[in-house]
Amino acid sequence: MWNNKQKDIWKDIYDTWNKQPQSERINIQVSKLVDEFKSKISQFEKDSINKDLAFINSSVSNFEKESIKKDINLFTTLLKKIISKLKKKK
Repeated sequence: MWNNKQKDIWKDIYDTWNKQPQSERINIQVSKLVDEFKSKISQFEKDSINKDLAFINSSVSNFEKESIKKDINLFTTLLKKIISKLKKKK
């Protein structure tokens, strides 16, 4: 689903994020929260979520997939512009 342009944009975002002074501390805190969340989810909940995702994936039409793809492209283009402006300010 991702094209090379989108991958490059997200790599730029990732690199920019990791160069920020507070990024390591924030990444550690978020990782701890995700781990805590995962530890509190029961197998029943995991199975239910996976079942729901499978149902949603099988129910999405090509029109919806194309619409989502357009939205992702628009979003990544916007993020690329923001990253570009942030890099120019440095």
